[in-house]
Amino acid sequence: MRIALVVLLGFGACGPADKGADGAQGDPGPAGAMGAQGSAGTTGQDVVEALGTGQLQVTAATSFSVIPGLTVTTTVPQNAKLHVDTDGGIQCTGTANAYSVVDIAVFVDGSITAQRRIVAANTAGVAQMLATWAFGRTFSLGAGSHTIDVRAAGVDPNAAIANVSSASAAQLQAVLTVTTLRM
Repeated sequence: MRIALVVLLGFGACGPADKGADGAQGDPGPAGAMGAQGSAGTTGQDVVEALGTGQLQVTAATSFSVIPGLTVTTTVPQNAKLHVDTDGGIQCTGTANAYSVVDIAVFVDGSITAQRRIVAANTAGVAQMLATWAFGRTFSLGAGSHTIDVRAAGVDPNAAIANVSSASAAQLQAVLTVTTLRM
């Protein structure tokens, strides 16, 4: 009996080497149950950009003044942060060895939150020099409406008037970008 079983098993592995043709596809089965609700995803994320709409002349007597066009009011959702970036340029209006000094600041809801000092200094051979700023910060603010703006102020009584931003000169036109990020 053992010998017959071994012989039968040995013959079972032998068969035609060619595979037969595939059969016709069967009908689809019934639809499965609906899956669980997914996460909210990126709803509530946004990017808002404000461009300078005019030039602000800054003297030593200028206190923080909003740069024309650089104001954004946004609604912050629950569990979100705001990332604020700004960049732009100033130009010394003086000639010869004159210079301009301007403080640029980001305000959130009327309070200063970040600040940089920009100096545009002429040389003996080149007047009306340009200088630029670029900086940003991330804020954890409560849910609700918030206003972000960028302001400029004069700081040196000996400095020449500075032109800050522009509506049309690309090398000076300032930008304020506010990005809402869901957590």
